[in-house]
Amino acid sequence: MYWDQRTWLEHRNPRIRELTRKIYDQYGYIDRNFPILGTKNESIFTRIIDDQIAQLYGVRLRSTPSYFIQDDHDYSENDEAEERWITFPPDPFMLRFARTTQHLYYPEFLLDANQPSGLAGASADDRRPGLSETYGAIRFGRLVEILLYDIRRYLTLKGKLAVFVEEDAEKWLLARTKADEETEHLIHCPSHPFGWSAGKWCEWYPDVLQKDGRLGIETPKYFWQSGWFAQHQRLLKAIGSQKRIPLIVSGDLHALAAGKIIKSVELDFSANPITTILSGPLGTGDLGFPSAFRDTPPRVPHQLKVEEMLKPLEKMVLL
Repeated sequence: MYWDQRTWLEHRNPRIRELTRKIYDQYGYIDRNFPILGTKNESIFTRIIDDQIAQLYGVRLRSTPSYFIQDDHDYSENDEAEERWITFPPDPFMLRFARTTQHLYYPEFLLDANQPSGLAGASADDRRPGLSETYGAIRFGRLVEILLYDIRRYLTLKGKLAVFVEEDAEKWLLARTKADEETEHLIHCPSHPFGWSAGKWCEWYPDVLQKDGRLGIETPKYFWQSGWFAQHQRLLKAIGSQKRIPLIVSGDLHALAAGKIIKSVELDFSANPITTILSGPLGTGDLGFPSAFRDTPPRVPHQLKVEEMLKPLEKMVLL
């Protein structure tokens, strides 16, 4: 959901500020000092989100079981870090925005029998018991288990100890990944991908766009946390150690791609490469592609060796 009132309205690029102002003038401006529901914000909010879900997709997914994982814009801001602001972890307004969006439009995750009931984001006082807002699983008998996790809500900024996935939730992910005997297949579905970078701040990887147009680390990424990559390594090690075919499917980068992770620094997966897939967008315009907004398509970060079967393809998927 795109409604970034600070990072777009106060963007350094005057063209983006002007375009944002024209669009937002048509809808109104959400007041961060009030709740979303039951205030003047509600009609503005529902008009914004209706146009990005109901009016955009209609009934195109009526025959397709669909599951949604929230990411940065669902919290009302882009993930950015600079001298003026650091947008995550979400502040109280961003959390209200994301929780309301999910409650009205994205179903929360049902409690899975193998998921601890006390995980962060589960069984909130204003939700039904057992519903999880951040971490979930889908199980089809012994065929497949799919692990879905939002990396934004509980990220921390603790340097070497920083994480994207809350610590108890990481333990749950690792435990399910090691349960090789329970299902034929296991799929990790994080809200941000493994294997590619677009130089964004809030990624597993420290790569950022350099002056020569490459992604690299010579000019460091402002306020990037090394602990994020350390958690990436822990998760990848578990995923690659399975007897099953290791598989990750994720989105965020608005592109289609497929590859096999062969190495990640000291981790060698050449004996059992990890297949990673960018599921791509249902649809987006030219400004929605990374190369338009960030001056680079998604690329393999420097720490990884990835055999790209399909290089990131910026293409609108027509339903």
